[in-house]
Amino acid sequence: EGDTVTVLNTTSFTRNDVIYIDDAGKAVKGVPCQKVTKLDGSQKVAVANVTIPPLSAVSLELTDCVEEAPSPFTYSGKTLETPFAVVTFTEEGTISSFFDKRAKRELAGEGYPFNTFLLAEDVPLAWDNWDVDADVELKFKPCAKLLSEEVVSDGAVEFRIRRKYQLTEKSAVTQDMIFFANSPEVRFETLMHWYDNHRLLKTAFDTSVFCDFVRQEIQFGYLKRPTTRNTTIEQAKFEVLNHKYTDLSEPKFGVAILNDCKYAISVSGGQLRLTLHKGGNRPDWEGDHGEHYCEYSFLPHVGGFSAETVVAPAYALNYKPLVFAGKADFASLAKTSDANIVIETVKPCEDAENAYILRLYEAEGGFTHTTLTLGHAPKAVQVCNMLEEAQSDLPAETDISLTFRPFEIKTIKVTY
Repeated sequence: EGDTVTVLNTTSFTRNDVIYIDDAGKAVKGVPCQKVTKLDGSQKVAVANVTIPPLSAVSLELTDCVEEAPSPFTYSGKTLETPFAVVTFTEEGTISSFFDKRAKRELAGEGYPFNTFLLAEDVPLAWDNWDVDADVELKFKPCAKLLSEEVVSDGAVEFRIRRKYQLTEKSAVTQDMIFFANSPEVRFETLMHWYDNHRLLKTAFDTSVFCDFVRQEIQFGYLKRPTTRNTTIEQAKFEVLNHKYTDLSEPKFGVAILNDCKYAISVSGGQLRLTLHKGGNRPDWEGDHGEHYCEYSFLPHVGGFSAETVVAPAYALNYKPLVFAGKADFASLAKTSDANIVIETVKPCEDAENAYILRLYEAEGGFTHTTLTLGHAPKAVQVCNMLEEAQSDLPAETDISLTFRPFEIKTIKVTY
């Protein structure tokens, strides 16, 4: 009870990203706060500089005294300077220039400005709601007409621009473009009002970053796919799968597209184009008509691909901190000593009441020795297969040494 909220981190990464709590006329004591109105009209308080250890909860004390910290953003006309970049916008609200201040390089490459909406006729030869034919790439054209633009929030935590676009006579998009004070990530909270048939919608990020392959997440790891179209096999990969991220990295710098639910993307050279919607009509003649919400992000990162630079931010976008009223601090249930060993799942054991299952995997593709640290003294710890059948015993201690091969998955049963 009292003026306290508890924030729960359900990931295995230490997180320090922005937390959104309900606006009850209060702020969090001792950290930057900012009032925000979300796309759905809900009133939130954006809270920064709160560190939450893996699989743990911290309590935040609320106060009536709202201290307005100065904004680190400078916005004039079509130029925005953030702590991480200098961004230039076009008349349509897309990003024609993105100069990374840390790397001292221009990230916008040849092609369309960042976040250009592209629309194409989509009439596949078969499987109307599933297939995308290769000729669709020849049909994409910019489609968005800017209807309105407004800076809806500017403060110590974030800078938020809300834009409304008309895509076609039937379909429109309302979108918040968000820049953060403590992260180079640019997030796009997107509400699509979709009533078109046989149309494919993409958003384009045509970058200046060069690499001959791209990393795209699959379950428990990633695949490397070519960015060239030299052979028939490469040409067949004009539209491929990505889960939480697609990353294009040089040895010391890279960019990633993070997303929370849009799993199709096309990559050619430095051009990353995420598919947002597909208007098929079979078997449902209305297709996906209606309103659809999604979030995706553009993330430049200093340093090549790693769990810290890409995987952790992708998890943070997909698994927001859970916020509860009241005070309920607790330390990490479990954590690993290496960021590339991800605790993907925590679940009750199927066949034992006083036991739970940890499922871990190696996320970077490297051989790793790690230490799994439990937040309590276990009675027994066992390595299981994925059916939760015990294979071998481990020391019943709070610190447990484990060795992972590249992309290996381990299932650990902890009895308490």
